[in-house]
Amino acid sequence: MNYQKIEFTSDQVKEAAGILDVPVEMLTYYAWPQTYGSTAGPFPGIGGQAMSTFTIEAYCDGRDAALYCKGRFIRRINLFDPCKAVMGKYR
Repeated sequence: MNYQKIEFTSDQVKEAAGILDVPVEMLTYYAWPQTYGSTAGPFPGIGGQAMSTFTIEAYCDGRDAALYCKGRFIRRINLFDPCKAVMGKYR
């Protein structure tokens, strides 16, 4: 497994709170490793043909979540379930 540095910056937390339209105090943090079949991982573009593991971070307001990888926003998930996240349902 490839470990990646998780950066819990206040700017990222504030951005997630803005995306979910809730105060920062309402957010819950989740993180899990996700394996992709390309070195591009969850980002668009051309990547090398190799299995790569990235750390996915989620800031959840209890219902929805903002997903991040390497400090970059990926997408918003409605009705976020942490169990599904760990099983790889949110790619």
